Amino acid sequence: MRHLRPLAIALALTSLLAATTFAQTTSESQGIQSNIAFGARSGYTNWDGVDQIHFGAHLKLGEVFPNVHFTPNVEAGLGGGATIIAINGDLAYSFTEFVTHPWNVYGGGSFALNFINPDLGDSDTSIGLSALLGLERTFANEHQGMVEMRVGVMDGPDFKLTFGYTLF
Repeated sequence: MRHLRPLAIALALTSLLAATTFAQTTSESQGIQSNIAFGARSGYTNWDGVDQIHFGAHLKLGEVFPNVHFTPNVEAGLGGGATIIAINGDLAYSFTEFVTHPWNVYGGGSFALNFINPDLGDSDTSIGLSALLGLERTFANEHQGMVEMRVGVMDGPDFKLTFGYTLF
């Protein structure tokens, strides 16, 4: 599986570049908000009975359709006798019908490329799907705080709770 890592990373980076281009082109042609922002994230993960803490970064690429945001992120999970690196492509719908600024409730799904490296045994690479639900608050300085829960649908974490802060 180690020989697949460079190919998987290249595929993920190419997908990220294509999605960024798509998001900017779509938003410019349809007058959709296209703010791009960077942030940090961390939290708790349970994956097949393995408890871990995770940390990482996200890039909010703006709306690809009205109220639909694309937020790729990368996370590293540590503990429980394994290291897990996840490259996620989150697509989420903002439920603007239920809350108003400065709050945002969102839900959606995520496509992930997971690199699993146990302390003992062979490493593995998998493609996973997760469902997610989150709450976001925009502060006076336009930064955002978030709390997000995700559950694995296919080859993903059983449960993940993430706290994040978007800087700019």
